[in-house]
Amino acid sequence: MSMMGREAGWTLRRRLQAIITLALVPVVLVSIFQGVARARLDIANVHERLLQSARTVAAGDQNLMAAAEQVLRAVGSLSEVRGMNGNCDGVLADTLIGVRYFSNLSRIDASGRVVCSAMALAHGLKVNQFGVFAEAQKTDGMAVSNELISRVTGQPVIGGMLALHKSDGSFDGTVAISLDVHWIDYMMRSSALPKGAVVAVFDRAGKVIATNNKDVGAAIAKAALSSGADPNDVSSAVDSRGDLWRYGNAPLMGNSIFVAFAMGESRLFGPTYLHVGLDFALPILMIGFAWFAIWLATDRQVTQWISYLRRIAAAYRSGHYAIRPDLVEAPVEFKLLGDALADMAEGIQDRDRRLRESVDMKTTLIKEIHHRVKNNLQIVMSLLSIQANQVKDPAARDALLQAQTRINALALVHRILNELEDQSTLDIHDLLNQLCHQIAGGMSADNVRVEVDVPSRVVSGSVAVALALFTVEVLTNIFKHAFPNERQGVIRVSMAPVDGGKLKLTIADDGRGFAMDGTAKSVGSRLIKTFGLQLGGVSSVQSEPGQGTVVDLVFPDPDLKQESSV
Repeated sequence: MSMMGREAGWTLRRRLQAIITLALVPVVLVSIFQGVARARLDIANVHERLLQSARTVAAGDQNLMAAAEQVLRAVGSLSEVRGMNGNCDGVLADTLIGVRYFSNLSRIDASGRVVCSAMALAHGLKVNQFGVFAEAQKTDGMAVSNELISRVTGQPVIGGMLALHKSDGSFDGTVAISLDVHWIDYMMRSSALPKGAVVAVFDRAGKVIATNNKDVGAAIAKAALSSGADPNDVSSAVDSRGDLWRYGNAPLMGNSIFVAFAMGESRLFGPTYLHVGLDFALPILMIGFAWFAIWLATDRQVTQWISYLRRIAAAYRSGHYAIRPDLVEAPVEFKLLGDALADMAEGIQDRDRRLRESVDMKTTLIKEIHHRVKNNLQIVMSLLSIQANQVKDPAARDALLQAQTRINALALVHRILNELEDQSTLDIHDLLNQLCHQIAGGMSADNVRVEVDVPSRVVSGSVAVALALFTVEVLTNIFKHAFPNERQGVIRVSMAPVDGGKLKLTIADDGRGFAMDGTAKSVGSRLIKTFGLQLGGVSSVQSEPGQGTVVDLVFPDPDLKQESSV
């Protein structure tokens, strides 16, 4: 894989971000717990404020109801009123002089009939059908009714009754007082209410007696009626527009008239939502800023210089060891790493120089060896040529000339190796092409054409020598025996890959051929077989009289053999 390629795994930036995130998890959890606790505390405080506000608003009306009870107790103690005789009507009328909140005072007998009253029109009216009359008989305090329409004034009133008892403790009727509802509305509106607050006075039947917002007041009364109007609880109501309101209840007196104080959910809990949102958002923002800081720091202080050093390393890998890192503005750690890379490059450059010098010296020595071997072989060839010219026996002369040809092939190999820059390998195409034409020229065989079809392949010197000797042996035999009497012909030398990772060298002629009996015992045949075995291959000869001869050598492909060993 390339050094500049993307490696698998987490980058330094991701690792730092994960570590910082894990380190901030406790802070996030604590902040969340604080937010939840703050929300609960704020909700509890809001509920307490609503209840306290409801009690505060109800205080004025409660004072009015307490005054009504005191009036009833005072008139109930008077003998004229208690005995329902004498100037009972006058006493009741005189009691209301200067009192603006109450519209009527009445004495009611045990049967529920009005016997005397501050307003004469009330005489004889029956009130026993009202629940407040029955409730008054059960309590020692003043019983309060729902909102009623006065049958005397025709105005909405709230009635209060206080039971009277005889000396033996039996029920002796009640004294009753009527409170004008508009005074409750007046006192409510005169209260200093917070902005957006809604106050509703309603009875236990869910009827709104007074409110500063009819829509919200009706919603509160309806919600309170369905929830039981618990005076110690905070409930919710939804108005006709779908807005949510929180309200607290406070009873005026008994369980008949209630005062509710309400405020919008958004106004009440806006600061709470803000605080809780900040408690939740701040840790996330902290993690986000930490990630951004890590990204910026790693990019400016780490990744930038790592990328730069990787480019330096790539330049060193390409052999440009003279380059030195410029890390003036980098952190000290990268400066130390850059110095280490520069020292390594200098060491590699020095070692490379020594290796090149050593290789150059080795190449010079090998060239000198090949040159001397070639010269020595040429001397041997000259000696063989002189000896062959002096020998009278034709068979001995042919043997010496054959040896001369073989030595000439070896000299050709060393000459080619001497001319190459790489002294250990050579191209068999050039070798066999030159060798075939050199042998053809040496044999003075103008009647025979040599065709070479060998691909360009680089092989070692040992393989080249064995191939050259094999080819020399086959060609000399062909030139000696295949084309007698200046017979025209063609010799084809070819090489091609075959199955099994092997190469096949084929030398074929269209000469006269020969019968295959007894030929394997000749020196040439034995040499052909021996040179084939040197290559680890197998040689074969096929020939028929008049059909030419084909010599094959199948041997392992040197390239594949080298890859297998590696």
